[in-house]
Amino acid sequence: MSEFEQTRPEKNSKFSFVDSILFQNPTLLAVSLSAFAAYTGIGMVVPVRVLYAESRGASLAIISAMASAYLISNFVFQYPVGWLADRWGRKPVMIVGLLLQAVLSAAYLWITDPILFVVLRFVEGIAGATLLPPARALIVDTVPDGRRGEAYGLFGAFFNAGFLLGPGIGGLLAATGYTTAFLGAVAFRLVAFVLVLIMVPNVVRSTLTTETQSSAISYRALFTLPLIAAYIIAFGDYLYLGFDLTLTPLWMHDHLGASVVIIGIAYIAWAIPSTFLSPLTGRLVDRTRRRSWLILTFGLAQVPIYIVYGLANVALLVVVLFAVHGAVYAFVQPAIDAHVAASSASNVRARVQGLYSTFGLIGAFVGASGFNPLYIINFRLPLFTMGLAYGVCLFMGGMIIRLTETRSLT
Repeated sequence: MSEFEQTRPEKNSKFSFVDSILFQNPTLLAVSLSAFAAYTGIGMVVPVRVLYAESRGASLAIISAMASAYLISNFVFQYPVGWLADRWGRKPVMIVGLLLQAVLSAAYLWITDPILFVVLRFVEGIAGATLLPPARALIVDTVPDGRRGEAYGLFGAFFNAGFLLGPGIGGLLAATGYTTAFLGAVAFRLVAFVLVLIMVPNVVRSTLTTETQSSAISYRALFTLPLIAAYIIAFGDYLYLGFDLTLTPLWMHDHLGASVVIIGIAYIAWAIPSTFLSPLTGRLVDRTRRRSWLILTFGLAQVPIYIVYGLANVALLVVVLFAVHGAVYAFVQPAIDAHVAASSASNVRARVQGLYSTFGLIGAFVGASGFNPLYIINFRLPLFTMGLAYGVCLFMGGMIIRLTETRSLT
């Protein structure tokens, strides 16, 4: 064990970026900066993509098909991308994916047929599967278990900072025209590409496997009870992603009277507390013997927030709720990330990350396709349904994690 791997956060130490693991681990710093740049680009088009497609003649059915196409391809390619990252290396997968994302962002500007938006979103789903599984696997590769909560908290802070900056810039740029928002997305994807190319080491399978290298991978290692619990939570958590990809801009614009700038500000409001709290909550996760109580307490606290979303009549209330939601969510995600990392065998890390995202994307697909009929009946129904379904999944998964902690299976 290296000197770095023996490092543990002192129980009475206060968090500071100077002594944090971020500056002790160059790989974590590189991955975090790359995620920040990439998701700034992604965030720039979040408030405008649906409205842009609508301005080009896309109906609600086409917009729903766009989200479904993205989620289906992203779902299908999560595990293959994880397999490639385990066999080929994390870095090459990320490089190819970021270049493809940049090209696809520019392609929006030449589309005039709304049907082509569906095709483009399908290809974007493939490209979107190439970043997070390898990046999250790199964190597991290089960070010891006792500090993974802090590491994932910091990674989440950079990830959320991208969404903090991206939608705000995209919303402001879109006020003068949608074109500049998409060009900005291209630029930030290229920045992420350069960061990965220069700073991220190429970790390949031969450096990850242990004495079990010559043995075949058992698929039981991908579906242990602790991992199944995380997959259930991911399904419920990603229901909102399906709603967000199809309905959030329409809900806020058409029913709450929000402009595209206000929609961008709402995303910023969610990201600010999450960005600043995630490093702190990550350290809290590392010092907590039972992660299940964090997951259950702060996970179930989100259920009434979804209910109030459904009751809201003005955009300002939603902006405030987004800020509260981001703060609460900051306590949950690092705990789940650390739980998944601790439950993953060394030679299937990227595949586990891919499966974790895959089950989440199944939830997102259910949300994208299932919430539209409810939205047509009444725009409040998807939000009420989402809160109830998330609460059920969170409770089931959290209780299974609690059981595995009691039995020392994690």
